[in-house]
This record gives sequence, structure tokens and C-alpha cells, in this order.
Amino acid sequence: MLARKPARPAWSAAISETTTPSSDVAPAWSEASAEATRKSGRVIASLRAQIELRIGFVPALFDPTLGSPELLEAMWQQTRAAYLDNPLPGRFKEALLLGVMRRCPTPYGLVGHAAALARQGVRAAEILALLEDRSGPQSEFRRNMELLTGCAEAWTQWPGPGPLADAVLAGSIAYTLEPTNCVSLQAELRRLLPAELYMRWSALLAYAWTRWQWCAAYPELALRTESALAESRAQLLEEEPRLAAHLSPAEPVPEHGAEHGVSRRATATPNALSQIIDAVPTGILQLSIDGAVVMTNAPAQRMFGLTADEFSKLTVSDLELAVVFEDGQRCPPDALPMTRCLRTLTPQQPIVLGVRRKDGGLFWAVFTALPLMDPGAQETTGVMVTVVDISERKRAERALRESETQYRLLVEASDVYVVCLDREGRITRANEQAAHMLHASAEALLGRRLKDVMSSPELAEAHHARYLHVMETGQNIDIEEMVEFEGQTLWFASTVMPLRDHAGDVIGAQIVARDVSSKRRAEIALRDREERSRHESLHDPLTRLPNRMLFLDRLEMEVIHARQSPRESHFAVLCLDLDRFKNINDSLGHSAGDRLLIDFSRRLHECIGAEDTLARLGGDEFAILLRRVHDASDAIRVADRVLNLLKQPFSLRGQDVYVPTSVGIAFSTPEYERPEDVLRDADTAMYRAKRRGKGRYELFDAGMHTEAVALLTLENDLRRAIERGEFQVYYQPVIALETGLIIGFEALLRWNHPARGIVLPGEFIGCAEETGLIVPIGEWVLREACRQMQRWHEKFPVGVKLSISVNLSGKQFSHPAHIGMALRDSALAPSSLKLEITESVIMEDPQAASKLLEQLQRQEVQSYVDDFGTGYSSLSYLHRFPMSALKIDRSFVTNIGPGGENAAIVQTIVNLAHNLGMSVIAEGVETAAQLDLLRQMGCEYAQGFFFSRAVTAPLAEAMIARQTTTSTWQETA
Repeated sequence: MLARKPARPAWSAAISETTTPSSDVAPAWSEASAEATRKSGRVIASLRAQIELRIGFVPALFDPTLGSPELLEAMWQQTRAAYLDNPLPGRFKEALLLGVMRRCPTPYGLVGHAAALARQGVRAAEILALLEDRSGPQSEFRRNMELLTGCAEAWTQWPGPGPLADAVLAGSIAYTLEPTNCVSLQAELRRLLPAELYMRWSALLAYAWTRWQWCAAYPELALRTESALAESRAQLLEEEPRLAAHLSPAEPVPEHGAEHGVSRRATATPNALSQIIDAVPTGILQLSIDGAVVMTNAPAQRMFGLTADEFSKLTVSDLELAVVFEDGQRCPPDALPMTRCLRTLTPQQPIVLGVRRKDGGLFWAVFTALPLMDPGAQETTGVMVTVVDISERKRAERALRESETQYRLLVEASDVYVVCLDREGRITRANEQAAHMLHASAEALLGRRLKDVMSSPELAEAHHARYLHVMETGQNIDIEEMVEFEGQTLWFASTVMPLRDHAGDVIGAQIVARDVSSKRRAEIALRDREERSRHESLHDPLTRLPNRMLFLDRLEMEVIHARQSPRESHFAVLCLDLDRFKNINDSLGHSAGDRLLIDFSRRLHECIGAEDTLARLGGDEFAILLRRVHDASDAIRVADRVLNLLKQPFSLRGQDVYVPTSVGIAFSTPEYERPEDVLRDADTAMYRAKRRGKGRYELFDAGMHTEAVALLTLENDLRRAIERGEFQVYYQPVIALETGLIIGFEALLRWNHPARGIVLPGEFIGCAEETGLIVPIGEWVLREACRQMQRWHEKFPVGVKLSISVNLSGKQFSHPAHIGMALRDSALAPSSLKLEITESVIMEDPQAASKLLEQLQRQEVQSYVDDFGTGYSSLSYLHRFPMSALKIDRSFVTNIGPGGENAAIVQTIVNLAHNLGMSVIAEGVETAAQLDLLRQMGCEYAQGFFFSRAVTAPLAEAMIARQTTTSTWQETA
């Protein structure tokens, strides 16, 4: 029997008046509690098995959680994610935890970390040095920070053994122990480490700090060591006996008097431990074996609304009167964990109870109770009660129930199709949209199997198979499928997801479907357009011959084969040009010239085999790819045949026209690496044939370098331009069509050549791309544009927050570090930078592009698809990339006026972009009619000559200044 006091305090009496006892509560509680106890026991047993399988034993660190499956699982998941599965170097992880726990009032676990370091090759003497380091965490912090700040470039991986790794370790220990004084370390490591490693480093430090606080809150861990580590400890002590001072269990905690918020009656703890117990968020009560309250911490006093002195006058019988079940009924003594623990001297499972405070208010908490053992006497001296306040969780649960009701109403009112199934596959819920699709009322569907109410047996079987997969694996399935409904072909995007109970067990499945027919039709229409565009992009529209792009693709395959089999695979390229073709256009007209090109291509077809390729490269220039030739004589015979056939006149408008043709021949060699090189050499030979009299052929030799010299000259000029700073950035305004205001500028490159004046990018960007000079040029443009925009932000702080758009080439796209450096150097906000990337650059490596675009999005840098519509393979990937906007190519905008053929295509692109959550920018707007039509289509932004050409920075700044006093671009222009 528990001791009872003859008189209760006033607080206890007040509580009894607000609580209504119920005689029939105990049996119901006993049955429910027994089931809850069994379930909790299964969960705890499962978690213990996981821990033992992974670690080899259950560390004493988990002992305080073994009465609560929720706490045990939370602690185990954090230990796995932040420590065990953390990919940071094992030596760093163990040394960090050893250094942090060394300074903990209860340095539990040092044996485990010391043993782990020993397994990784750290000698016992080094471990002793780590443990005996009594310098404060700040002692070497400044020197360590100087080492880190001295690193100019960001790291690509974790630093190897050396001064940098030592600085990171020492700084991390200091930051864990005194984070407010070491904030600079966090900033430096965010700069130096890759994002993934920085995230893992942060998680490990959070775990170290939590474990430090946990051990401080449970001083009884000081008396524990892991028997499974005994052999490792013995080996360490044998190698370095002085480690015994650190790797042995601590002495029992001495007793002291009560101080501050912690009240004690018969037992006590040191002042430092009292402060720790008061600092933990969990309420703690200690009861003597006769049921008297002998100790409480500050959180418990706040929860109950009592002072330490008021608590010291209570017994367990007083506390029993203040507790109620979740249904409001008073909790009987037999159901209270602290009472049951005092009577049975066994740990009690967690239970949720409500407690009436002294002022009548009610709070909800999870109660657990554990018997306290005297290590010396080996007998129970009392009970430790933990109280975790879950009032906020209760309020959240109530809000969740209310939100579920609102969600149900919202689902019924939305256009989403929702069906819920139970464990047997029977329908438990269906909204009106789903019921209409299944040709039944929502009530009539309840209890029926989905496969029995679907009209299509094939579709029913597919849904049933997905349902079974979700029930077995507990994983979502996302699918898009075509459905025939009431004579229509519809597309639905469906997600089948598991439904779980509060314990996490799968109890059914939910199907959520959305009609995506309009999006799908738009994609099909655009894909057809892309296929047509692809074919047109690879073929000459006049002669229907392959164009330069397709010719180079086929030539590239031959170059590869020739390099792989230099003795067996040979080819030749003939480059042809009609001499004096311009005279025919000028004298007979362009239509006659087109007729001549068509007839010319037909004659050339008679000279080549079925496996060869004839292409029109542009204008009056043609090329022939001869496959499977043995030597240059085969190519010469074809050239002779071509020249003889072309000696016959062409009939144009009743006139006989003779077309002399120059032919250049390049024969394959293993030295060729690119198809462009072969075509370049054939073209060089052709121009020599022209110079030597036309109507003849020339075979390329090593002395033909006229074009190569010109290219080299241009490359040298570009290099000098970079050194001398001859480049200049022009700015073209981007207009918001809704407001008419300038919302940003696109940065456009110009070359102020000392001899030629202003040179447009089209004349030198190709050379820059080919030679790699585009990287320093592009880096300069990016830095200059960011700096200029930041200067405008500082000069015009009021008004529209302008952004700057910068084009990225393919080579720049592979140097993402330049973007971050430009932002840091200019201090420009990342959200003010827009990067324009063409479809072709993205599609060169979609996976790498996706990772970089996601990285830019995390940095708040927006990305645009530039010249959209000119590519032919990006639509299937477009929705995977985190792009903010599409820029419609000017070739589409040109013909969208009255009678224009591109209006429907532009509208489709606008709709697609909006469905994907992107905005739209139209390029090349030159007329008011185009502007009005784009507004009607829902296009948000535009740029072009109608608003302004690209201008210098001073003129652009004048536009911004005028906009601060006017309202639209029309007034600023």
C-alpha cells in the first residue's frame, strides 16, 4: 500500500472539485490499454531488432526511450540519418563526437567513439591527445578560420588529411559547443563545401549537439558502459593505459541540497546537473518509494502551474485527482503510470492524459514512469516520471480534423477524381466526379470492387494490378493513361497511393486522377510541329535534299568509322559550287534561279549511288558524301562524271544556260576528328578550283590553308580583344505587357573592333565557341551585367525591381561556378539574375542540365528557355526542368499578325508554358499589331525593336530614370 497524507493541499482539493469520477472507466481503459501496450511492445521490439542488427547491440543511449515507441523511433531515425548513414569521412564523424562528448558533464559513449577511431587506424596515443585536450573550443578558432578563409576556390569534395581537415574538425567542435560565437565557420563551410556535403555536415553537428544535451539530461548514463565494447576498451588500455581515466564508467553522482527551480526532499544532484535537468523540455518528477514528490524540474513546475515548494507538499494520491482521460473522464489510480509503477516496480508504457492545473486550465501530456534503482544497494528507491507536453499536438490534431473536413468538401467541389479502397479492394469513398465517370452514384459505389464497376476490363485489370502493388510495397504509383469515355479520347494523370493507420500500416489505397487531355493534346500538336520542324530543319525546302545539318550528321558517322577502321573504311566528300550563279538570278530572276537549282540537284542524283548522300549546303553550294570508296581515284571519277553531265545546258525560260561548276574533293584520313574539318577542306579545295579557272575539280592537299589562316586571324583578334577590353555590353529592355513598364534588360554583347567598329555577335561567336574563348568572354559579360544591374538597384531603389537576363552558351553551361562568383562579386540578389539557355544546350546532356537548373533554382536564380520552338527534341523533357519562362523565338512572332500562319502555334506555346507554371516572353516584337495579339494570347512580357533596340548602359539608365516619373515604356522611349 502507498502512504497517504491525512490532509491534502488546497490545490489538490480544488482539482477534485473539477473532476467527475466515473465507475465504468477502468474496465474500458484496461481493455484499450492492454491492446495499446501489446502494439507498443511490438513496435519497440521491432526497433530494438533494427538497432541490434545495425550496431550489434542496443546502446544504453537508447534506454530512456525504451518505454515509448515514438521516442525510440525518432531517436533511431536521427541516429541513422545524421550519423550512421552520413557519407562524411568516418574519422571526422567519430573525432567530432569524441571531442563534443569529452566536454559533456556525462561523457557517455567515449569508448565507442575511441574504438571506432582505432578501427580506422588512429593510434591510442592520438586518441588520448584528443581526450586530454583541455583548451577551450575558442582557443584556436581564429587560426582555423584564417586557414579556411584563405581558400579562394570552393572545394569539390571533403578535404583530405592535413591542416584544412584539422581546422574543419576543431571548428566544428567549437561550433557545436558554442554556436553563437562561431557563426563565421558556418558561413565559410557553406561557401567551400558542395551543397550535399554542407547539408550532411549540418545534420551531423545537429546530431552531436542533441546527443550532448540528451546525455546531460540523463546522468544515469554516466554509470553505464557497453559490454559489447569491452574487448575494444581492453585493447586500447593495453596500448595506452592512461586512457583508463577517460574510458571507464563515472562514479555514482553525489548528493547535494536543493537549489533554484529543482525541488528535492530526500535525494539531490549537483548544481550543474540541476541546471541541465531544468533546461530539458521534458517535465521530470521523482517520487519516493512511499509516493511522496521528492524532486521536480522547472518544465514540470510550469506545466502543472505549481512552485517547487507547492510540489514538495504533494504525494501521488494528490496527483491522481488532477488527471483525466481523453474523453474527459477522471483517470482511476490503477491507470496512472506513476501509481502502477510504484505498485508493480516495473516500467510503464506511455499514455496520453490530461491534467487540471491549479487555475483550472487543462494541458495534455504523455506520461511514462520508470523505477529508480540504487546501484549500491540494488533495490528500488522510487519512481522517475517524465511528462511530455503535447497540448500543441492536440490542438494540431483538432485543426487537422477540421482541415480534413474542409479537404473533403474541397475534393467534392474540384475537378479531381478521387476513389478510396480498403484492404479487400472495396470502395470506401468516391467523389461525384469519380462516380460520374463510373456511371453510378457515390452511394451506390460504396462496398463494390473497382474492377467490377469499370466499363473497360483491360483498364480494370490495370488498376487492380496497381492497387495490389501499392498494398504490397506501400509505395506510390504515378501513371498517365488514355481512356475512352462517352465517345471521347481522354488522358488522365493518376496517382495510386497507400492509406495508412496511425501505426503506419497500409490499410488501403487512394486513387487520385486528373484530366490532362487539354495538356496532352497541346503536347501532341506541338510534337507534330516539332517533327515537321525537325524534318524541315534537316532538309532544304527548295530541292528537298538533306541540308548542312543532316549532311554533317551522316559525315560524322563516316569520320568515326574511318578512325575505328582506318584500313577498311574510306570515304570522300565533294563540295560543289555553281560558278556565276548570281548572274542567272540577276538576269533571269530568282524563280529561274530556283528552277536551275532543282534541275541541278536532279542531274547530280544521276552521278551517285544509293548509299551516297547529296545535300544542299546553302545558296548554290552542294556537297556529295561518297561512302565505301577505295581511294581518291574513285572520288575523281565521280567528279569527272559530274562535270561531264553538267556540260549539257539547262533550259530556263526558253534559253539554254550553261552552268560551269567547281568541285573540291577531300579524301578521308584517320587524322580527321570532326565532320566540319572534312567539309572545310573540301570547301577549301573548291575555292582553289574556282581560282584556277572554274569548271574543274581540285583534290585537297596540306597547302590549302586560306580559310584556316583567316580563322586564325579572327581567333587572335578575339584574344587581343579580351586582353584589351574591347567588348561592350548593350542592354535591350524587357517590357511587362500588363503594365507597360520596363521590368528588366537582356544583356547583349558587342565587339568594338579597333578597325571594323562595332561587330555583332553573329560574326565572331561561332569562332569563340569553336576555340573556347566563349568561356572568358561569357564570364566577363555575366560579371559586367550583374555589376551594372546592382549599380542601377543602388541608384534607383524605388520602383520596379529590375532584373538582368544573360545568355549562356553550351561551354558556359558547363562552368556553373562562374555564376556564383559573378553574383558574389557584384552583390546582386540571385533573384535579379535570369539565365537564358537554348533548347540545344539543354538537350546536349539533359541529366546534367537538370541538376544544374535545380541548383540554380535553390540559389533563387531563374532560368529561361531561349529561342523556344527552334529545337526539335526538348518537349518530352521540358516539364522535368525547373524553368521559369519560355522565350518564343522571333521567327514565330514575325508572322502572327493579321493573316499570319504562326498565331495558332504561338497560342499553343503560351498555353503550354502556363500549364507548366512558366511565364512567356516574346522576342522580336516590331509592330503594334503583334503586340496587341500577344496581349490577347496571355503573353506576359515582350522585347523587340517596337520598344527599343539594344542600347548602351547610359541610354538604358536614362530609360530607367524616366520610368521613375512616367508610367509606361511609351513615355520612356
